[in-house]
Amino acid sequence: MTRIIAAAVFAAFSFCVGAQPLTKLKFTNDWRFEGHTSYLHLAKAKGYYEQEGLDVQIDSGTGSTAAIQRIVSGAYELGFGDLSALIEFMGNNPGPQRLQAVYIKYDQLPLVYTSLKKTGIKSFAEFKGKRIAAGSFESTRKMWPIVARAAKLDPGAVSFVTVDPSLRVTAVIKGDAEIFGAFYAYAIDWSQRGVNSDDIAVHDIRDLGVRLYGNAVLASTRLIAENPKAVAAFLRAHNRAFKEGLANPAEAVKYLKQRDPLVEEALETRRFILMAPSMITAYTRANGLGGVDAGVLARQIDEVGAVFGTKTKADPGQLFTAEFLPPRAERIPPAMPR
Repeated sequence: MTRIIAAAVFAAFSFCVGAQPLTKLKFTNDWRFEGHTSYLHLAKAKGYYEQEGLDVQIDSGTGSTAAIQRIVSGAYELGFGDLSALIEFMGNNPGPQRLQAVYIKYDQLPLVYTSLKKTGIKSFAEFKGKRIAAGSFESTRKMWPIVARAAKLDPGAVSFVTVDPSLRVTAVIKGDAEIFGAFYAYAIDWSQRGVNSDDIAVHDIRDLGVRLYGNAVLASTRLIAENPKAVAAFLRAHNRAFKEGLANPAEAVKYLKQRDPLVEEALETRRFILMAPSMITAYTRANGLGGVDAGVLARQIDEVGAVFGTKTKADPGQLFTAEFLPPRAERIPPAMPR
């Protein structure tokens, strides 16, 4: 009888634990969903968030600045945002801290500028007097002063042609601009307009020695203060799915297809593979995904603050915390996908 009672009590306890309500969180992407963010949907579909006690709503976005504002306003607890945009925001909005980076996605800002070879532009030095097609809010435009400084150019040596991001390549093909900036998946933009990769000149900021962090998972300080366990739980699920996605982009994109039936799987798989070098780097292979090098972060804060003329200098400790990262052994990335 005692054993029966004990078993019943244990079963009731297990039921109560299992029936505990999930913590609801809202996550905003910084842009529309593409191959390199497909693992967010993988985590959702495979129940990784639920296994951590979370119910996560994942929404598309309209840029890093908008993502930061969504989190600051309290509409979202988490999201992706560019670290330089966060440095600028914190530098211009001193006072109570409202959000913090908790996991770096792009260990290297995946930024390049491209042009048609027939224009004769062979290096950044030859950008002088040229026009760059870009959206008004794009990092290719906002980060140009830092790139120009590294290239020993006056930032005003080029002019910007403001276009919708979807029309950047068209502007170059039509001759309205000579250059457009993009992430590492630029070849897709060109090929979709019928331009062969052999006809493209690529100008990579890495060739100038520009080392900047890109997108990071941002968390509201309210969530960090009130439910730090939820932040750590989200990052465990995120890290797990991130590694799976990097190991098998094609499989991850299948879950993006479930979210958006109009997705072209082959194209988005290629996009994820092309973007992988911004995430799998010498640093992340040695130190794990998600973290920062203190020296690199300090230089980025100095450069962004100087270029944007922020009111104050962002504090590295307020900008990023490694407190919620999974153990390093769990963050070592897989081999580069092919």
